[in-house]
Amino acid sequence: MINREKIIKFTQSKTFTKTVNYAILLCAFIVGLETVIREKGQLLFHYIDYCFIFFFSTEIVLRIAAEKNIAEFFYIIKIERVRAENRGNGKIKIRLVENGFWNCFDLMLVIISIVGVFTHIFDHPDFIEIGRLFRIFRILRLLEISEQIKEIEKKIIMILPTVFSFALLLIILCYIYSILGMYIFKYQQYDKADFSNLINAMLCMFQYMTLDGWSEAMNEMVRENHDVPAILIQAFFVSFVVFTAIVTFNVFVSVMTSQMEARIKSHIDAYEQASNKIRDKNDETGSAPNATLEELLHEIQELRREVAELKK
Repeated sequence: MINREKIIKFTQSKTFTKTVNYAILLCAFIVGLETVIREKGQLLFHYIDYCFIFFFSTEIVLRIAAEKNIAEFFYIIKIERVRAENRGNGKIKIRLVENGFWNCFDLMLVIISIVGVFTHIFDHPDFIEIGRLFRIFRILRLLEISEQIKEIEKKIIMILPTVFSFALLLIILCYIYSILGMYIFKYQQYDKADFSNLINAMLCMFQYMTLDGWSEAMNEMVRENHDVPAILIQAFFVSFVVFTAIVTFNVFVSVMTSQMEARIKSHIDAYEQASNKIRDKNDETGSAPNATLEELLHEIQELRREVAELKK
């Protein structure tokens, strides 16, 4: 019987992690290669897919076997009670368990792949194509395994609220200008613009927001709409571009820069508090500043330099 301690040691080893990383990258490469030469070697690609299914199924089974509590392996959300000072039971805090999310994600991909194989055996080829399509999502597992990508993921998550607020502002502007355009151009469809309905109008405004063909559309509107003053049409397009592509984007960059500056300053304050505690302790004991204090001071200087660069 296989020792459980050996399974835990094996699944936590660098060799296991690197092997899974390479398998994920190879699987993504094979999926792309299959789209290029899909007319040839279909049978070979199916056998390769079976090998990947076997590999990732074995991997998830080993990871489950190495878990002390199998139920915790699939926890996505944990509810914790945070006790406040001088209060009763405190507040309830809901926390997303990152490892549990990825574990459920891995198991879902494996189950879909296995079901796809069995349904293919019983003459349901359509389902295996759907199951094989999910293979490409395995590359997302690099977010779980690579520490470098994890750091990028955390930074992206930190700015998501700002990005969503910014996207909501752009949607509101597109919605307002779409309604205005439909009234100004009387629900007409043109070569460079379509204000016949709200959906098409918003798609057009989104295109103009990216500075793609807005001047051509404006010139066409001026030529085609003789009953609408040219100054009104020009003001409509120019104001939209100014508000969305110039003003709003600059505000977004400014907000992101201030947020980064605030986060760096908070780190500076934390480091300064730690260095002050170490300095006070050294003053009390009469010992010379140690290497930890010097490292903290060096990090504070680096953070100050980053703040200065952000201000520029």
